[in-house]
Amino acid sequence: MEAVFLTLLNRSISAGWLVLAVVILRFLLKKAPKWAVCLLWAVVAVRLLCPFSLKSPLSLIPSPETLSPYTMQFSQNPELDSGIPALDRVLNPTFQKAFTPSPYASVNPLHIWIFFCSVLWAAGVVVLLLCACVSFLGIRRKVRESIPFRDHIRLCDAVSSPFILGIIRPRIYLPADMDEEALEPVLAHEQAHLKRLDHWWKPLACLLLTVYWFHPLMWAACILFCRDIELACDEKVIREMNLEEKKAYSHALVSCSRQQKRIVACPLAFGEIGVKQRINRILRYQKPAAWLLIFAAAACLATAVCFLTDPEDDVFSIRIVIPAGSEQEFHYSEQEISPAGKSITLSCGDGLGDTEILLEPTEEKGTTHGPAYLTPGMPVKMEMASERDAWFRIGVAVSNPTEEPLTVSVEIKGVQVRVAGPLPEAAGLAAGGQEPDHHSPGAAADPSGADTDAGSAQTEEAAAAFALEQAVRTAVLEHNASSRTDCDLVCCDFVLLGTENRTAASNAAVTVYGWALYQEYNLSETGIEDTGGSHLPVALTFEINENEYHLKDYWEPRDGSYFVPDIRSRFPAELAADGIDSQKFILPQIQNCYRQAVEYGGLDADAIISRLLDAICEPSSSSVPRDYIDAHRLEYRELTFYGGCTLQYCFRRFRQGGETGLEGRIMALVCEELLQTKGKLPADAETSETGQFWYDTLYAHAPNLVEPYLP
Repeated sequence: MEAVFLTLLNRSISAGWLVLAVVILRFLLKKAPKWAVCLLWAVVAVRLLCPFSLKSPLSLIPSPETLSPYTMQFSQNPELDSGIPALDRVLNPTFQKAFTPSPYASVNPLHIWIFFCSVLWAAGVVVLLLCACVSFLGIRRKVRESIPFRDHIRLCDAVSSPFILGIIRPRIYLPADMDEEALEPVLAHEQAHLKRLDHWWKPLACLLLTVYWFHPLMWAACILFCRDIELACDEKVIREMNLEEKKAYSHALVSCSRQQKRIVACPLAFGEIGVKQRINRILRYQKPAAWLLIFAAAACLATAVCFLTDPEDDVFSIRIVIPAGSEQEFHYSEQEISPAGKSITLSCGDGLGDTEILLEPTEEKGTTHGPAYLTPGMPVKMEMASERDAWFRIGVAVSNPTEEPLTVSVEIKGVQVRVAGPLPEAAGLAAGGQEPDHHSPGAAADPSGADTDAGSAQTEEAAAAFALEQAVRTAVLEHNASSRTDCDLVCCDFVLLGTENRTAASNAAVTVYGWALYQEYNLSETGIEDTGGSHLPVALTFEINENEYHLKDYWEPRDGSYFVPDIRSRFPAELAADGIDSQKFILPQIQNCYRQAVEYGGLDADAIISRLLDAICEPSSSSVPRDYIDAHRLEYRELTFYGGCTLQYCFRRFRQGGETGLEGRIMALVCEELLQTKGKLPADAETSETGQFWYDTLYAHAPNLVEPYLP
């Protein structure tokens, strides 16, 4: 049910942009025929009903999936993707502060909220359906005692205003005491409803409102739609009337007017809403000019194209760093591109003005393309028919006379993207969730130095393990390269859950199962900023040829309700539980990536950790350490991410002694979580009022836990 709710929520957000567009167009098309506005509302219905949408460069939907099911339920860093960067920068810090799961929490708080909201949504649907049924049955009971008037028209003493009831066999019900002068205008209006099939469209609108009741714009859309179908019917009836006939029609409308407070399941009634507005339009009605009809039709078509499609996701932003003080010469991208079709399209991105641009091959199969001249707002198309499977770096001729490096970007469409050789990368491959021993980003034990006395078999085994680790690292980085944002460092970490080997007559293959963490960071003196990434269970299948591993399949589960079934069907039964548990390995994997970032960037981890502790210990009226942690969850979580660096800093402080204040207690709590010692020390240590006493007790009982982190 949670997956269904998230799907409908995302669909309603996308449709909300369309509703806003229709409201604006409704104002601009004030003098256009109302059938055009009704067509616009039909576009809204299609957006709400259709389970899929096409991609289009003309789409004006900012983001087709504002709340990703995976991000909401499984990500360590949940965030919104509204498609409007400025809005995301405002909302995401607050959102993450409220909903980021604690690394040691048994339940993700978003799981609880999504479950609660989905139950509330389902309850709302049931309540509205019950109200609709009660309303419908009440009306049916009222018209039970009616008499035929002509054809499908009936007279009833229990009704006070004309209306249509029924979908398959609709009938027009009239008050038995209706004025004869009003009879013909009323019947003409109701017959127009039937010809326009409004007795189908209005129940459909009510049904959609029942499903999407949680979105305020859907209520506004339903109300405006009901008004517009009445206005459209009025126009259809009065199109050929003279002024006197219009006055008679207006008089009939006033005499049959009534207040309608219910939207769900209310029938098509003659004087149901907007009587004053309808009379004004009736008396002032003039046939629209031909140009207005053409404009209205074009507006409907443009709205459908722009709002029934989703934005294309194959446009990449390629970053190029221009060194400080460089004169105008070509500088190249850190990423490589390969044409996906017969041509590619390049355009200026952030910070890039008029410049020459060229494509420099990185392999022998490619040839240099360019230079071409690139101007902001004027994309350049390059024919690449003979360059399939070739890889290129993008070069731009930009000078930078300043004393700081300049970063520019090129927007490019129609390509694949991978990480270039010089790009800083990091990766780790660990078995069973154990932290590997890395000494530098991306480092692994080189099998060339294996003890030769252990025999050639062990050497070959070490070489194969090393080659597999490198193959996994490369596969994870290249798979995620297409979604890479502008950042200082990309790194990955892999927890190996298990492998399956297959040997055939011609070749051998291995499938690796595990959790792949891909991270993108910006590095500064204030710390590490997470700019993007993913954490997913994967199955990587490699063909083996003389200890070389060639990736044949990179499998990931689908989002939402498919996530768990996909893992159970793809992973071996004994590995499926670990493949589903997203929280089991995430903290040590993030700590691996943070350690690699600290080493690569040469960051002062002590200064960063000190600032985080200062932020957590900001003045408060509470004397309970946990209250400070709860008020600064993001900073506390950051302390756990620094892992060994945090332990080294805290143990050094404890070694100096005197940590009897609030900061000492906070350091004790974070060390307790990182070492997982809760319940393993004497009770008086865990309930102590000072962090210093906790550390002294820990060192006395388990010095082996402390000494690896002391100088």
